[in-house]
Amino acid sequence: MLQNVAVYPAERDTFYREYDDSCYGAFTFLSSYTLLETRFTVVSSLVFGLLAAYAVNLRETGFMFIVASYNIFCVISCGESLGIIFCTFFPSHVGLAMHTSSALFSFGSTMAGIVVLKIPRALQMINYLSPFKYLVINLAVYSLKGREFTCTSAEEVSGECPISTGEQVLELYNIDGNPRLSLLILGALAVFYRLVAYTVVKTSRIEWRLGLSPLGFLGRGKRTAQDIV
Repeated sequence: MLQNVAVYPAERDTFYREYDDSCYGAFTFLSSYTLLETRFTVVSSLVFGLLAAYAVNLRETGFMFIVASYNIFCVISCGESLGIIFCTFFPSHVGLAMHTSSALFSFGSTMAGIVVLKIPRALQMINYLSPFKYLVINLAVYSLKGREFTCTSAEEVSGECPISTGEQVLELYNIDGNPRLSLLILGALAVFYRLVAYTVVKTSRIEWRLGLSPLGFLGRGKRTAQDIV
């Protein structure tokens, strides 16, 4: 989101001017933006993968490094897409776009399955569109399956450790899902949100040519004769 707020608004304004001059369309703009952004996203994801697998020690394996990097790549891509959507909805209010995105990210991470274990049915349905849900499932399963934990005598309950295996942790948090399916859904969400972002950008230009801006009551509203000139 921060990367998007720093770069996208200026690129968006340039695109708007060049689109009105019929230089190129929304697909070309967003494809180019995505290709340029992806390089930085890959570097950030690989750094996170190294830290998660070896520094944090989720599991010191090359497989965990790849999985962690892939998860963060998809999450960053989803965040970038939401940034594009809100910065397009609120063209004159970058701060509002940033705060709206932050609220959604905080909401999604809270419902991911670690902070709040039980949520109402309506929120569970919304949670299926959150990349955080699938990130938590596959990282938890891949890092905890087959692990064993020890404790001191002072920490024992009735002569046993309260938690002695990774499987008990997964059962406690009720996140023992299908990690492969979660990885697939996470990738699909990254593509889905980028397609939604493209649709929003494309629609905003169509509305502009018709004399309106997206959510005009929050942005600039109707075009004047001076705007058209």
